[in-house]
Amino acid sequence: MDSKKIKVSFQVLHEDLSIKIMGTRSWDNSVKAFGAMNEWIEKKRKEEVDVHLTMEATGIYYENLAYFFEEQSSFIVHVLLPNMSNAFRQSLNEKSKTDKIDARLLGKMGLERQLRKWEPMSDQMRQLKKLNRERLRLLKEKTMVSNQLHAEQASYDPLTTSIKRFEKRIEFLVKQIKQIEKNLRSKVNQDQELKERIDHVCTAKGLGFITVVGIVSELNGFALFTNRNQIVSYAGYDVIKKESGTSVNAPTKISKKGNSYIRQMLYMSAMSAARTDDHHKDYYQRIVCKSGIKLKANVAIQRKLLLLIYALFTNNVPYVFPLFLIN
Repeated sequence: MDSKKIKVSFQVLHEDLSIKIMGTRSWDNSVKAFGAMNEWIEKKRKEEVDVHLTMEATGIYYENLAYFFEEQSSFIVHVLLPNMSNAFRQSLNEKSKTDKIDARLLGKMGLERQLRKWEPMSDQMRQLKKLNRERLRLLKEKTMVSNQLHAEQASYDPLTTSIKRFEKRIEFLVKQIKQIEKNLRSKVNQDQELKERIDHVCTAKGLGFITVVGIVSELNGFALFTNRNQIVSYAGYDVIKKESGTSVNAPTKISKKGNSYIRQMLYMSAMSAARTDDHHKDYYQRIVCKSGIKLKANVAIQRKLLLLIYALFTNNVPYVFPLFLIN
């Protein structure tokens, strides 16, 4: 599944546990095509049997499809994290990867495994997520314009009119960013339980309100996650090691195959934590002394902060050192 196309494999599990593929088709990733897909499925299904729709959480491209079929009473929707589907692929020793193969494996997994039913994100959490992503885009645009302003100021014979336009654009972007942050606080204040959980997380040094709201909304309050490894993998902090004989012995690195918004938000928080919290400061310095790479130390702190947010938010307790030492 991507932004344009969806590959669908319709499969049936018989009483003898054999699986038969009844059809495979590609559809546009649009609401209009979902209706045609629904009609195609209805023609192939048996009325007395529920249809399980299994898909992978690939960015935001699965969301419209999941919401559409979740509203159909006879459909049971399952949304899997990429690490779950990858583990299933490895268990079958499937090395090839195409859209058709992915659809077949997801269908097989949905029939053979007892998967948790997907629960749609609440309207409030969805709005928080959209506001947070808009803010991140504006921050990126502000950085770009600021760089352009600096370049113009440092150039030979800079244009005063251009500098004024750059400054006005930055002023406008800052104003919009502040408006979004105000909206985020207002929406959180409407839910006392959510506010309490976020306030507890913010008791940890380096974790501010805006960052915590952004992380929680990106992860839908950790509704899809049952353990820490799933969160680490979803955010792209899982470690990859390439080692083969004597010819390949590459240094370990994070996969980055995950939610980039999470890593973007935690970057500055990690820098703040490394300055203000003694535990994180010592951990940061140990990694820098060992590797000589400051970014590697920052990423390690990011991972710790993400797991700390998970622990504090799900347990609904404030931070108490050394109760939450996240390794």
